[in-house]
Amino acid sequence: MSRGSGSDAPTSDSARSAELALTRLRADRRSRNRRDTDPFDAFYRIYVGGLIGLFLFYLALGLVDDVTVGAAGNQWAITVGPRWVALVAAVVITIGVRSGANGGPLAIDDLELHHVLLSPLARSVVLRYPARQLLVAATGMGALFGAAAGELASRRLAGTQIDWVLSGLLTGSAIAVAGVGAAFLAAVSRRRRGLVIAISLVPTVWAVFDLARGTTTSPTTGFGDLAVWALDARPRALAGPVVAVSLAAAGWIRRGHLSIERAHHRSQLVAQIRFALAQQDIRSLLLLRRQLAFETPRARPWVTIRAGGRFEDRFPVTIRDARSYARWPLGRILRVGGLAVIAGISLGAMWQGTTALIAVVGVALYLAAIEVIEPLSQELDHPAMLELTPIAPGRVILGHILSAIVAMTAVWIVVGTVATAAALDWRIGVASAIAVVPAATAAVAAGGLSIKRFESPALVVPAEVEGPRMLFRLLWPPMLTLAGAVPVVIARDAVASGAPVFAPTALTAMLVGVVAVAAVAWIRFRDEFAVAAAAQAQGQGRPT
Repeated sequence: MSRGSGSDAPTSDSARSAELALTRLRADRRSRNRRDTDPFDAFYRIYVGGLIGLFLFYLALGLVDDVTVGAAGNQWAITVGPRWVALVAAVVITIGVRSGANGGPLAIDDLELHHVLLSPLARSVVLRYPARQLLVAATGMGALFGAAAGELASRRLAGTQIDWVLSGLLTGSAIAVAGVGAAFLAAVSRRRRGLVIAISLVPTVWAVFDLARGTTTSPTTGFGDLAVWALDARPRALAGPVVAVSLAAAGWIRRGHLSIERAHHRSQLVAQIRFALAQQDIRSLLLLRRQLAFETPRARPWVTIRAGGRFEDRFPVTIRDARSYARWPLGRILRVGGLAVIAGISLGAMWQGTTALIAVVGVALYLAAIEVIEPLSQELDHPAMLELTPIAPGRVILGHILSAIVAMTAVWIVVGTVATAAALDWRIGVASAIAVVPAATAAVAAGGLSIKRFESPALVVPAEVEGPRMLFRLLWPPMLTLAGAVPVVIARDAVASGAPVFAPTALTAMLVGVVAVAAVAWIRFRDEFAVAAAAQAQGQGRPT
Protein backbone atom coordinates (compact mmCIF):
# COMPACT_ATOMS: atom_id res chain seq x y z
CA MET A 1 0.00 0.00 0.00
CA SER A 2 1.58 3.24 -1.11
CA ARG A 3 1.74 6.21 1.20
CA GLY A 4 -0.55 9.06 0.23
CA SER A 5 -2.83 6.85 -1.84
CA GLY A 6 -6.29 8.28 -2.21
CA SER A 7 -8.00 4.89 -1.91
CA ASP A 8 -7.70 2.19 0.69
CA ALA A 9 -5.82 -0.74 -0.82
CA PRO A 10 -6.22 -4.26 0.68
CA THR A 11 -4.55 -4.08 4.06
CA SER A 12 -2.11 -6.58 5.50
CA ASP A 13 -1.88 -7.63 9.13
CA SER A 14 0.85 -5.05 9.78
CA ALA A 15 -1.30 -2.31 8.24
CA ARG A 16 -4.25 -3.33 10.42
CA SER A 17 -2.00 -3.29 13.47
CA ALA A 18 -0.78 0.18 12.55
CA GLU A 19 -4.36 1.44 12.16
CA LEU A 20 -5.28 -0.08 15.53
CA ALA A 21 -2.23 1.57 17.11
CA LEU A 22 -3.24 4.92 15.62
CA THR A 23 -6.77 4.52 16.98
CA ARG A 24 -5.46 3.74 20.45
CA LEU A 25 -3.01 6.64 20.28
CA ARG A 26 -5.77 9.09 19.46
CA ALA A 27 -7.99 7.62 22.18
CA ASP A 28 -5.22 8.05 24.75
CA ARG A 29 -4.65 11.61 23.60
CA ARG A 30 -8.34 12.46 23.96
CA SER A 31 -8.34 10.86 27.40
CA ARG A 32 -5.38 12.97 28.50
CA ASN A 33 -7.04 16.11 27.17
CA ARG A 34 -10.19 15.32 29.14
CA ARG A 35 -8.16 14.79 32.30
CA ASP A 36 -6.36 18.10 31.79
CA THR A 37 -9.64 19.95 31.26
CA ASP A 38 -11.45 21.26 34.30
CA PRO A 39 -15.00 19.87 34.05
CA PHE A 40 -16.48 22.85 35.87
CA ASP A 41 -14.75 25.24 33.46
CA ALA A 42 -16.04 23.28 30.46
CA PHE A 43 -19.54 23.21 31.93
CA TYR A 44 -19.39 26.95 32.58
CA ARG A 45 -18.40 27.65 28.97
CA ILE A 46 -21.20 25.47 27.63
CA TYR A 47 -23.63 27.08 30.07
CA VAL A 48 -22.67 30.64 29.11
CA GLY A 49 -22.60 29.83 25.40
CA GLY A 50 -26.02 28.21 25.59
CA LEU A 51 -27.49 31.15 27.48
CA ILE A 52 -26.10 33.63 24.96
CA GLY A 53 -27.40 31.53 22.05
CA LEU A 54 -30.86 31.24 23.58
CA PHE A 55 -30.91 34.97 24.35
CA LEU A 56 -30.02 35.91 20.78
CA PHE A 57 -32.53 33.43 19.38
CA TYR A 58 -35.41 34.68 21.51
CA LEU A 59 -34.36 38.26 20.78
CA ALA A 60 -34.69 37.45 17.07
CA LEU A 61 -38.07 35.85 17.76
CA GLY A 62 -39.21 39.03 19.45
CA LEU A 63 -38.06 41.18 16.54
CA VAL A 64 -39.91 39.08 13.96
CA ASP A 65 -43.53 40.09 13.64
CA ASP A 66 -46.01 37.27 14.22
CA VAL A 67 -48.43 38.71 11.65
CA THR A 68 -48.56 36.50 8.54
CA VAL A 69 -47.63 38.06 5.24
CA GLY A 70 -50.75 36.86 3.43
CA ALA A 71 -51.20 35.20 0.07
CA ALA A 72 -48.96 37.66 -1.78
CA GLY A 73 -46.14 37.15 0.71
CA ASN A 74 -46.45 33.38 0.53
CA GLN A 75 -46.34 33.51 -3.25
CA TRP A 76 -43.23 35.68 -3.09
CA ALA A 77 -41.61 33.16 -0.76
CA ILE A 78 -42.41 30.35 -3.22
CA THR A 79 -41.12 32.13 -6.32
CA VAL A 80 -38.31 34.39 -5.07
CA GLY A 81 -37.30 32.81 -1.77
CA PRO A 82 -35.63 29.74 -3.34
CA ARG A 83 -33.40 31.98 -5.44
CA TRP A 84 -32.11 33.73 -2.32
CA VAL A 85 -31.46 30.43 -0.58
CA ALA A 86 -29.74 29.19 -3.75
CA LEU A 87 -27.49 32.26 -3.60
CA VAL A 88 -26.65 31.52 0.05
CA ALA A 89 -25.81 27.91 -0.85
CA ALA A 90 -23.62 29.07 -3.75
CA VAL A 91 -21.77 31.49 -1.46
CA VAL A 92 -21.18 28.73 1.10
CA ILE A 93 -19.79 26.45 -1.62
CA THR A 94 -17.55 29.27 -2.86
CA ILE A 95 -16.28 29.86 0.69
CA GLY A 96 -15.65 26.13 1.04
CA VAL A 97 -13.63 26.03 -2.16
CA ARG A 98 -11.62 29.04 -1.05
CA SER A 99 -10.91 27.35 2.29
CA GLY A 100 -9.80 24.17 0.55
CA ALA A 101 -7.56 26.07 -1.85
CA ASN A 102 -5.89 27.69 1.17
CA GLY A 103 -5.07 24.34 2.76
CA GLY A 104 -8.35 23.53 4.51
CA PRO A 105 -10.83 22.46 5.53
CA LEU A 106 -9.00 20.35 8.11
CA ALA A 107 -6.81 22.04 10.71
CA ILE A 108 -4.20 19.37 11.40
CA ASP A 109 -1.75 19.99 14.22
CA ASP A 110 2.00 19.56 13.89
CA LEU A 111 2.06 16.17 15.65
CA GLU A 112 -0.33 14.70 13.11
CA LEU A 113 1.54 16.31 10.22
CA HIS A 114 5.07 15.29 11.17
CA HIS A 115 4.49 11.87 12.72
CA VAL A 116 1.25 10.43 11.38
CA LEU A 117 0.68 11.81 7.88
CA LEU A 118 4.31 11.06 6.98
CA SER A 119 4.08 7.50 8.31
CA PRO A 120 3.66 4.44 6.05
CA LEU A 121 -0.09 4.54 6.68
CA ALA A 122 -2.20 5.79 3.77
CA ARG A 123 -3.33 9.38 4.12
CA SER A 124 -6.92 8.32 3.50
CA VAL A 125 -6.73 6.14 6.60
CA VAL A 126 -5.06 8.81 8.70
CA LEU A 127 -7.57 11.48 7.64
CA ARG A 128 -10.65 9.31 8.07
CA TYR A 129 -11.31 10.30 11.67
CA PRO A 130 -10.76 14.11 11.39
CA ALA A 131 -12.73 14.20 8.12
CA ARG A 132 -15.64 12.37 9.74
CA GLN A 133 -15.51 14.73 12.71
CA LEU A 134 -15.65 17.76 10.42
CA LEU A 135 -18.61 16.39 8.46
CA VAL A 136 -20.54 15.62 11.63
CA ALA A 137 -19.80 19.04 13.14
CA ALA A 138 -20.73 20.86 9.92
CA THR A 139 -23.96 18.90 9.62
CA GLY A 140 -24.90 19.70 13.20
CA MET A 141 -24.15 23.41 12.92
CA GLY A 142 -25.97 23.68 9.60
CA ALA A 143 -28.98 21.87 11.04
CA LEU A 144 -29.01 24.17 14.08
CA PHE A 145 -28.96 27.37 12.03
CA GLY A 146 -31.43 25.96 9.52
CA ALA A 147 -33.90 24.96 12.23
CA ALA A 148 -33.65 28.43 13.79
CA ALA A 149 -34.31 30.04 10.39
CA GLY A 150 -37.28 27.71 9.86
CA GLU A 151 -38.71 28.68 13.23
CA LEU A 152 -38.44 32.38 12.32
CA ALA A 153 -40.05 31.75 8.90
CA SER A 154 -42.96 29.84 10.43
CA ARG A 155 -44.05 32.99 12.27
CA ARG A 156 -44.86 34.92 9.11
CA LEU A 157 -45.48 32.33 6.40
CA ALA A 158 -48.15 29.71 5.93
CA GLY A 159 -47.48 26.12 6.91
CA THR A 160 -47.03 24.36 10.21
CA GLN A 161 -44.17 25.07 12.55
CA ILE A 162 -42.82 21.51 12.45
CA ASP A 163 -42.75 21.55 8.63
CA TRP A 164 -40.73 24.77 8.57
CA VAL A 165 -38.31 23.56 11.23
CA LEU A 166 -37.72 20.30 9.39
CA SER A 167 -37.29 22.10 6.06
CA GLY A 168 -34.81 24.51 7.60
CA LEU A 169 -32.98 21.68 9.36
CA LEU A 170 -32.56 19.67 6.16
CA THR A 171 -31.62 22.73 4.11
CA GLY A 172 -29.04 23.98 6.60
CA SER A 173 -27.39 20.58 6.99
CA ALA A 174 -27.35 19.99 3.23
CA ILE A 175 -25.74 23.38 2.53
CA ALA A 176 -23.11 22.80 5.22
CA VAL A 177 -22.28 19.34 3.89
CA ALA A 178 -22.00 20.73 0.35
CA GLY A 179 -19.59 23.40 1.56
CA VAL A 180 -17.38 20.85 3.32
CA GLY A 181 -17.40 18.55 0.29
CA ALA A 182 -16.43 21.41 -2.01
CA ALA A 183 -13.61 22.32 0.39
CA PHE A 184 -12.24 18.76 0.30
CA LEU A 185 -12.31 18.71 -3.50
CA ALA A 186 -10.48 22.05 -3.67
CA ALA A 187 -7.92 20.87 -1.11
CA VAL A 188 -6.92 17.85 -3.20
CA SER A 189 -6.87 19.74 -6.49
CA ARG A 190 -3.48 20.23 -8.12
CA ARG A 191 -4.65 23.16 -10.21
CA ARG A 192 -3.40 26.66 -9.60
CA ARG A 193 -4.94 28.21 -6.52
CA GLY A 194 -6.15 31.30 -8.37
CA LEU A 195 -7.82 29.18 -11.05
CA VAL A 196 -9.62 27.05 -8.44
CA ILE A 197 -10.93 30.14 -6.63
CA ALA A 198 -12.01 31.70 -9.94
CA ILE A 199 -13.95 28.55 -10.86
CA SER A 200 -15.58 28.57 -7.43
CA LEU A 201 -17.19 31.93 -8.25
CA VAL A 202 -19.23 30.35 -11.05
CA PRO A 203 -22.07 29.04 -8.80
CA THR A 204 -22.35 32.40 -7.04
CA VAL A 205 -22.42 34.37 -10.29
CA TRP A 206 -24.92 31.89 -11.71
CA ALA A 207 -27.18 32.28 -8.65
CA VAL A 208 -26.97 36.07 -8.89
CA PHE A 209 -27.93 35.83 -12.58
CA ASP A 210 -30.96 33.70 -11.67
CA LEU A 211 -31.97 36.18 -8.99
CA ALA A 212 -31.72 39.12 -11.38
CA ARG A 213 -33.46 37.40 -14.31
CA GLY A 214 -36.07 35.53 -12.29
CA THR A 215 -34.93 32.12 -13.55
CA THR A 216 -34.11 28.86 -11.74
CA THR A 217 -31.23 27.38 -13.72
CA SER A 218 -28.55 27.43 -10.99
CA PRO A 219 -27.34 24.04 -9.73
CA THR A 220 -27.98 25.25 -6.19
CA THR A 221 -31.68 25.94 -6.84
CA GLY A 222 -32.54 22.60 -5.26
CA PHE A 223 -31.44 23.94 -1.87
CA GLY A 224 -33.90 26.82 -2.26
CA ASP A 225 -36.76 24.50 -3.19
CA LEU A 226 -35.97 22.39 -0.14
CA ALA A 227 -36.10 25.49 2.07
CA VAL A 228 -39.72 26.25 1.06
CA TRP A 229 -40.83 22.62 1.17
CA ALA A 230 -43.38 23.58 3.84
CA LEU A 231 -45.11 25.87 1.32
CA ASP A 232 -44.58 24.05 -1.96
CA ALA A 233 -43.38 20.44 -2.04
CA ARG A 234 -41.52 20.12 -5.34
CA PRO A 235 -39.75 16.90 -6.38
CA ARG A 236 -36.75 18.87 -7.64
CA ALA A 237 -36.07 19.91 -4.04
CA LEU A 238 -34.35 16.54 -3.71
CA ALA A 239 -31.63 17.89 -6.01
CA GLY A 240 -30.22 19.88 -3.11
CA PRO A 241 -29.39 16.89 -0.89
CA VAL A 242 -28.18 14.98 -3.97
CA VAL A 243 -25.69 17.76 -4.79
CA ALA A 244 -24.57 17.92 -1.15
CA VAL A 245 -24.07 14.17 -0.82
CA SER A 246 -22.29 14.00 -4.18
CA LEU A 247 -19.81 16.72 -3.22
CA ALA A 248 -19.25 15.19 0.21
CA ALA A 249 -18.80 11.70 -1.21
CA ALA A 250 -16.34 12.90 -3.86
CA GLY A 251 -14.36 14.82 -1.26
CA TRP A 252 -14.40 11.83 1.11
CA ILE A 253 -13.06 9.50 -1.56
CA ARG A 254 -10.32 11.93 -2.57
CA ARG A 255 -9.29 12.94 0.96
CA GLY A 256 -6.07 10.95 0.72
CA HIS A 257 -4.65 13.38 -1.84
CA LEU A 258 -4.49 16.26 0.64
CA SER A 259 -1.47 18.52 0.09
CA ILE A 260 0.94 18.24 3.03
CA GLU A 261 2.52 21.62 2.24
CA ARG A 262 -0.80 23.49 2.29
CA ALA A 263 -1.91 21.63 5.40
CA HIS A 264 1.33 22.55 7.18
CA HIS A 265 0.92 26.23 6.24
CA ARG A 266 -2.67 26.21 7.47
CA SER A 267 -1.96 24.34 10.71
CA GLN A 268 0.66 26.86 11.81
CA LEU A 269 -1.63 29.81 11.15
CA VAL A 270 -4.72 28.18 12.69
CA ALA A 271 -2.87 27.67 15.98
CA GLN A 272 -1.99 31.36 16.04
CA ILE A 273 -5.56 32.30 15.09
CA ARG A 274 -6.92 30.34 18.04
CA PHE A 275 -4.53 32.14 20.36
CA ALA A 276 -5.56 35.51 18.91
CA LEU A 277 -9.22 34.60 19.44
CA ALA A 278 -8.52 33.67 23.05
CA GLN A 279 -6.80 37.04 23.55
CA GLN A 280 -9.54 38.89 21.61
CA ASP A 281 -6.82 40.43 19.46
CA ILE A 282 -8.80 41.50 16.40
CA ARG A 283 -5.77 43.03 14.67
CA SER A 284 -3.66 39.86 14.89
CA LEU A 285 -6.67 37.81 13.84
CA LEU A 286 -7.09 39.95 10.73
CA LEU A 287 -3.42 39.70 9.76
CA LEU A 288 -3.37 35.93 10.26
CA ARG A 289 -6.50 35.50 8.19
CA ARG A 290 -4.89 37.41 5.34
CA GLN A 291 -1.80 35.22 5.57
CA LEU A 292 -4.06 32.19 5.50
CA ALA A 293 -5.62 33.48 2.28
CA PHE A 294 -2.22 34.45 0.77
CA GLU A 295 -3.50 38.02 0.52
CA THR A 296 -0.86 40.68 -0.09
CA PRO A 297 -1.07 44.33 -1.27
CA ARG A 298 -0.77 44.98 -4.98
CA ALA A 299 2.70 45.67 -6.33
CA ARG A 300 1.19 48.24 -8.68
CA PRO A 301 -1.60 50.47 -7.32
CA TRP A 302 -4.94 50.76 -9.07
CA VAL A 303 -4.42 54.54 -9.20
CA THR A 304 -1.02 56.21 -8.99
CA ILE A 305 -0.88 59.17 -6.61
CA ARG A 306 2.15 61.30 -7.29
CA ALA A 307 4.39 62.43 -4.47
CA GLY A 308 4.75 66.07 -3.46
CA GLY A 309 2.36 68.93 -3.86
CA ARG A 310 0.72 71.41 -1.54
CA PHE A 311 -2.13 69.06 -0.62
CA GLU A 312 0.26 66.34 0.55
CA ASP A 313 2.20 68.86 2.62
CA ARG A 314 -0.98 69.92 4.40
CA PHE A 315 -2.65 66.48 4.63
CA PRO A 316 0.10 63.86 4.60
CA VAL A 317 -1.96 61.26 6.50
CA THR A 318 -4.80 61.52 4.00
CA ILE A 319 -2.45 60.95 1.07
CA ARG A 320 -0.86 57.96 2.81
CA ASP A 321 -4.29 56.45 3.38
CA ALA A 322 -5.28 57.04 -0.25
CA ARG A 323 -2.13 55.23 -1.39
CA SER A 324 -2.97 52.38 0.97
CA TYR A 325 -6.47 52.02 -0.47
CA ALA A 326 -5.03 52.15 -4.00
CA ARG A 327 -3.01 48.99 -3.27
CA TRP A 328 -5.93 46.93 -2.03
CA PRO A 329 -5.93 43.50 -3.69
CA LEU A 330 -8.94 42.53 -5.75
CA GLY A 331 -10.04 39.99 -3.14
CA ARG A 332 -10.33 42.65 -0.46
CA ILE A 333 -12.29 44.96 -2.74
CA LEU A 334 -14.70 42.16 -3.59
CA ARG A 335 -14.99 41.23 0.08
CA VAL A 336 -15.89 44.76 1.18
CA GLY A 337 -18.23 45.15 -1.78
CA GLY A 338 -19.90 41.84 -0.94
CA LEU A 339 -20.37 42.89 2.67
CA ALA A 340 -21.94 46.15 1.48
CA VAL A 341 -24.32 44.24 -0.79
CA ILE A 342 -25.27 41.86 2.05
CA ALA A 343 -25.89 44.81 4.35
CA GLY A 344 -27.96 46.55 1.67
CA ILE A 345 -30.12 43.50 0.97
CA SER A 346 -30.66 42.96 4.69
CA LEU A 347 -31.52 46.64 5.15
CA GLY A 348 -34.06 46.40 2.34
CA ALA A 349 -35.62 43.29 3.89
CA MET A 350 -35.68 45.03 7.26
CA TRP A 351 -37.54 47.95 5.66
CA GLN A 352 -40.20 45.50 4.48
CA GLY A 353 -40.79 44.19 7.99
CA THR A 354 -38.09 41.70 9.00
CA THR A 355 -36.56 43.74 11.80
CA ALA A 356 -34.26 40.92 12.95
CA LEU A 357 -32.10 41.42 9.85
CA ILE A 358 -30.75 44.64 11.34
CA ALA A 359 -28.30 42.37 13.16
CA VAL A 360 -26.97 41.19 9.78
CA VAL A 361 -26.58 44.82 8.73
CA GLY A 362 -24.56 45.59 11.85
CA VAL A 363 -22.26 42.59 11.54
CA ALA A 364 -21.64 43.14 7.81
CA LEU A 365 -20.81 46.82 8.25
CA TYR A 366 -18.60 46.05 11.25
CA LEU A 367 -16.55 43.58 9.19
CA ALA A 368 -16.32 46.13 6.37
CA ALA A 369 -15.15 48.80 8.84
CA ILE A 370 -12.39 46.48 10.08
CA GLU A 371 -11.12 46.32 6.49
CA VAL A 372 -11.53 50.06 5.84
CA ILE A 373 -9.59 51.08 8.94
CA GLU A 374 -6.52 49.15 7.77
CA PRO A 375 -4.26 52.27 7.47
CA LEU A 376 -4.82 53.05 11.15
CA SER A 377 -4.13 49.42 12.00
CA GLN A 378 -0.79 49.56 10.19
CA GLU A 379 0.08 52.77 12.03
CA LEU A 380 -0.66 51.18 15.39
CA ASP A 381 1.49 48.18 14.47
CA HIS A 382 4.56 50.47 14.64
CA PRO A 383 4.15 52.54 17.83
CA ALA A 384 7.83 53.56 17.88
CA MET A 385 7.57 55.15 14.43
CA LEU A 386 4.33 56.85 15.45
CA GLU A 387 6.09 58.49 18.39
CA LEU A 388 8.87 59.79 16.09
CA THR A 389 6.56 61.58 13.66
CA PRO A 390 6.73 65.42 13.65
CA ILE A 391 2.95 65.45 14.11
CA ALA A 392 1.35 64.62 17.47
CA PRO A 393 0.36 60.92 17.55
CA GLY A 394 -3.21 61.83 18.40
CA ARG A 395 -3.50 63.99 15.29
CA VAL A 396 -2.10 61.18 13.15
CA ILE A 397 -4.67 58.79 14.55
CA LEU A 398 -7.46 61.32 13.96
CA GLY A 399 -6.29 61.79 10.36
CA HIS A 400 -6.53 58.05 9.76
CA ILE A 401 -10.00 57.98 11.29
CA LEU A 402 -11.23 60.83 9.07
CA SER A 403 -9.90 59.08 5.96
CA ALA A 404 -11.62 55.86 7.03
CA ILE A 405 -14.90 57.75 7.55
CA VAL A 406 -14.71 59.00 3.95
CA ALA A 407 -14.10 55.46 2.69
CA MET A 408 -16.86 54.04 4.89
CA THR A 409 -19.23 56.71 3.59
CA ALA A 410 -18.70 55.29 0.10
CA VAL A 411 -19.48 51.82 1.46
CA TRP A 412 -22.67 53.09 3.11
CA ILE A 413 -23.75 54.74 -0.16
CA VAL A 414 -23.54 51.31 -1.78
CA VAL A 415 -25.57 49.89 1.11
CA GLY A 416 -28.28 52.52 0.66
CA THR A 417 -28.41 52.02 -3.11
CA VAL A 418 -28.73 48.25 -2.81
CA ALA A 419 -31.35 48.62 -0.07
CA THR A 420 -33.40 50.97 -2.25
CA ALA A 421 -33.26 48.52 -5.15
CA ALA A 422 -34.14 45.57 -2.89
CA ALA A 423 -37.08 47.27 -1.18
CA LEU A 424 -38.28 49.11 -4.31
CA ASP A 425 -39.00 52.18 -2.16
CA TRP A 426 -37.22 55.49 -2.67
CA ARG A 427 -37.89 56.52 0.93
CA ILE A 428 -35.32 54.08 2.28
CA GLY A 429 -32.77 55.82 0.07
CA VAL A 430 -33.69 59.16 1.65
CA ALA A 431 -33.39 57.70 5.14
CA SER A 432 -30.02 56.17 4.26
CA ALA A 433 -28.80 59.51 2.92
CA ILE A 434 -29.75 61.22 6.19
CA ALA A 435 -27.92 58.59 8.23
CA VAL A 436 -24.88 58.16 5.97
CA VAL A 437 -22.32 60.27 7.86
CA PRO A 438 -23.33 59.21 11.41
CA ALA A 439 -23.50 55.56 10.33
CA ALA A 440 -20.08 55.72 8.67
CA THR A 441 -18.60 57.44 11.72
CA ALA A 442 -20.11 54.85 14.07
CA ALA A 443 -18.74 51.96 11.98
CA VAL A 444 -15.23 53.46 11.85
CA ALA A 445 -15.30 54.16 15.59
CA ALA A 446 -16.32 50.55 16.21
CA GLY A 447 -13.44 49.33 14.07
CA GLY A 448 -11.02 51.61 15.89
CA LEU A 449 -12.20 50.37 19.29
CA SER A 450 -11.61 46.80 18.14
CA ILE A 451 -8.11 47.16 16.74
CA LYS A 452 -6.73 49.64 19.31
CA ARG A 453 -6.28 47.85 22.63
CA PHE A 454 -6.74 49.96 25.75
CA GLU A 455 -5.09 48.34 28.73
CA SER A 456 -5.49 49.53 32.30
CA PRO A 457 -2.82 47.76 34.39
CA ALA A 458 -3.68 49.72 37.50
CA LEU A 459 -7.32 48.66 37.36
CA VAL A 460 -8.00 45.59 39.48
CA VAL A 461 -11.12 43.87 38.18
CA PRO A 462 -12.77 41.15 40.30
CA ALA A 463 -12.89 37.73 38.69
CA GLU A 464 -16.69 37.77 38.79
CA VAL A 465 -16.74 40.94 36.69
CA GLU A 466 -14.01 40.01 34.21
CA GLY A 467 -16.25 37.71 32.16
CA PRO A 468 -19.06 40.26 31.58
CA ARG A 469 -16.42 42.95 30.99
CA MET A 470 -14.76 40.90 28.25
CA LEU A 471 -18.16 40.08 26.75
CA PHE A 472 -19.10 43.77 26.68
CA ARG A 473 -15.78 44.63 25.07
CA LEU A 474 -16.45 42.03 22.39
CA LEU A 475 -20.07 43.02 21.68
CA TRP A 476 -19.87 46.81 22.05
CA PRO A 477 -18.21 47.56 18.66
CA PRO A 478 -20.78 45.58 16.60
CA MET A 479 -23.57 47.19 18.60
CA LEU A 480 -22.13 50.63 17.86
CA THR A 481 -22.04 49.76 14.17
CA LEU A 482 -25.61 48.50 14.33
CA ALA A 483 -26.69 51.84 15.78
CA GLY A 484 -25.93 53.41 12.40
CA ALA A 485 -28.93 51.58 10.91
CA VAL A 486 -31.35 52.64 13.67
CA PRO A 487 -32.36 55.89 11.85
CA VAL A 488 -33.57 53.75 8.94
CA VAL A 489 -35.69 51.69 11.36
CA ILE A 490 -37.16 54.90 12.77
CA ALA A 491 -37.94 56.10 9.23
CA ARG A 492 -39.65 52.79 8.43
CA ASP A 493 -41.85 53.03 11.51
CA ALA A 494 -42.71 56.63 10.65
CA VAL A 495 -43.73 55.62 7.13
CA ALA A 496 -45.86 52.78 8.50
CA SER A 497 -47.67 55.09 10.93
CA GLY A 498 -48.10 57.91 8.41
CA ALA A 499 -46.04 60.34 10.50
CA PRO A 500 -43.43 62.77 9.09
CA VAL A 501 -40.22 60.98 8.21
CA PHE A 502 -37.51 63.62 8.12
CA ALA A 503 -37.67 64.97 11.69
CA PRO A 504 -37.46 61.68 13.67
CA THR A 505 -34.91 60.23 11.26
CA ALA A 506 -32.67 63.29 11.46
CA LEU A 507 -32.96 63.44 15.25
CA THR A 508 -32.00 59.77 15.60
CA ALA A 509 -29.11 60.26 13.18
CA MET A 510 -27.88 63.19 15.27
CA LEU A 511 -27.98 61.07 18.44
CA VAL A 512 -26.05 58.29 16.69
CA GLY A 513 -23.56 60.88 15.47
CA VAL A 514 -23.03 62.21 19.00
CA VAL A 515 -22.29 58.69 20.31
CA ALA A 516 -19.98 57.99 17.36
CA VAL A 517 -18.08 61.27 17.78
CA ALA A 518 -17.66 60.50 21.49
CA ALA A 519 -16.17 57.10 20.58
CA VAL A 520 -13.82 58.76 18.08
CA ALA A 521 -12.77 61.29 20.71
CA TRP A 522 -12.05 58.45 23.13
CA ILE A 523 -9.77 56.80 20.55
CA ARG A 524 -8.09 60.15 19.82
CA PHE A 525 -7.49 61.38 23.38
CA ARG A 526 -7.47 58.25 25.52
CA ASP A 527 -3.69 57.77 25.45
CA GLU A 528 -3.09 61.40 26.36
CA PHE A 529 -5.56 61.12 29.24
CA ALA A 530 -3.78 57.98 30.47
CA VAL A 531 -0.37 59.69 30.36
CA ALA A 532 -1.71 62.73 32.20
CA ALA A 533 -3.38 60.58 34.85
CA ALA A 534 -0.22 58.51 35.36
CA ALA A 535 1.92 61.65 35.67
CA GLN A 536 -0.44 63.19 38.18
CA ALA A 537 -0.53 59.97 40.20
CA GLN A 538 3.27 59.99 40.39
CA GLY A 539 3.38 63.62 41.52
CA GLN A 540 5.03 64.85 38.32
CA GLY A 541 2.34 67.30 37.41
CA ARG A 542 0.51 67.59 34.13
CA PRO A 543 2.72 66.83 31.06
CA THR A 544 3.20 69.60 28.58
